[in-house]
Amino acid sequence: MTMSDVNIDTTTNRNHFSRKTSISRSTSRSSTSSAENNAPQTPRRILLLAIGSMGDVLPFVNIGVGFSRRGHEVIIAANARFKELIESKGFEFREIKWDMIHEWEHTDAGKRMVRYSSSTILQVPFTFSFLKQGFKKSYGDAESALKDVDFVLLGTGSTYMYPECIIRNIPVAYIMFYPYASTKNYTGAVYGRSFDSLQWLPFELNFTVWRTVDSFAARCSDVGLLPIYNQRMTELGLPPVERLPWLPGGAFEANKVPVLHVSNKHLIKIPQNPNNLMEKQFDYPFLSINEELENFEPPADLVDFLRKGRRPIYFGYGSMHSFSTAESRVRLWLEVMKKLPDNQRALFAGVSSVKNPESDKFVEAGRVFLVGHVPHSWMFRYVACVVHHGGAGTTHTVVRAGVPSITVPHFADQPWWASILHRHGLSVNAGIHASTITADKLYRALLDTLTDKELMERAAEMGLKVRKSKTHCPVSKIVKYIENYWDNMNWDDLSLEGDKSCASSESS
Repeated sequence: MTMSDVNIDTTTNRNHFSRKTSISRSTSRSSTSSAENNAPQTPRRILLLAIGSMGDVLPFVNIGVGFSRRGHEVIIAANARFKELIESKGFEFREIKWDMIHEWEHTDAGKRMVRYSSSTILQVPFTFSFLKQGFKKSYGDAESALKDVDFVLLGTGSTYMYPECIIRNIPVAYIMFYPYASTKNYTGAVYGRSFDSLQWLPFELNFTVWRTVDSFAARCSDVGLLPIYNQRMTELGLPPVERLPWLPGGAFEANKVPVLHVSNKHLIKIPQNPNNLMEKQFDYPFLSINEELENFEPPADLVDFLRKGRRPIYFGYGSMHSFSTAESRVRLWLEVMKKLPDNQRALFAGVSSVKNPESDKFVEAGRVFLVGHVPHSWMFRYVACVVHHGGAGTTHTVVRAGVPSITVPHFADQPWWASILHRHGLSVNAGIHASTITADKLYRALLDTLTDKELMERAAEMGLKVRKSKTHCPVSKIVKYIENYWDNMNWDDLSLEGDKSCASSESS
């Protein structure tokens, strides 16, 4: 199918980051259930601490829309690069100065973390060193970020702010984009391994092995990060703890803090944690595509490119552009394009500043388009497949679009998501790690993908399932779950320590 056969939606609004636009409760009601629009008895000031990349911030923006519909006042604290996006939704923006992406590129600690990110052993101390510097910087912004709020929603990159909430008597919930702990069904996502690693072992020995690894990893995290965490506890006049709060056996379990796993159940099912019945899985917090694209108008030259030929391949690594140079990515992708048929086209994302005569020739020939910031929820609907880094947000968005993936994982949970896509038949392999990728490997994966009709059909079917799950209102369910928690919580019965019996049993 060529793009000329596809109806490209160019009417989905105007300026993606227009500050004048807000989510109006009156206009939102037409697309939401009546349950979403029954205003709560007690509106609250909700702070969403969205520290990290776009993949960390955008889901919080969507959840913020859900809280706003219910009559709550939404505040989002994030890095300044997301200020316009947050304010375009009518939310108050508060700055957290720690910018992971900037520091990966410009600080010694960040560069060392990037350099050793592919090493199973060496990445650990350098990651801890990087995180400790981020903790210190963020603690300096706590006073302004947490001022006059009633509730805080923590994310993967902001759990260390828990002491700041305790000392201010502000209750919290925690949004998890991937599970830390291993179960009988999967390996924890933090190890940079496939989700089904060692499942070939008999008698559930894989679970025994990975639970032992979980216990060891928790202790390593305590050794690496607990000193800086407890230093802040002491500065705030709080007693030090023996376990980081978000780890198994930590204060989140002891205090029954709501922990919301936001991973689509069609991709992975996360079992109940018997040590915290407030842990629950929800589908990924998508809004409808029209809501997500409010005020976005696709660039005319991009629309023109899409209409002129066959569906292009999308190449882009999101926030992982800090892990390689734009020039090296362009060279790799061009080598792949040379191997593919002349009528195959591509979108190169995140490299528009590169000056490369060979790239210019491909652009002039209409085979390559250098794309700037375009929302994935719009872009992925018009491509043949997506070559991406395997982050949780990008993975879910590709799956929702109904197109296959080729993942180039860099570190952390990305190999985990890559293996899940492969297990579901949505990718021809379990990922090509960024440290070992070559043009030939990527070309062969693309050739297999573009010629596999059954793969295309499976991806389309899964996309339909995920889009249908939107009718179950994941954002609304998340908001209602937290509101129910407010009605039943006992914030006076607070433990700073974890459950000692749970902590001791995790190694058994």
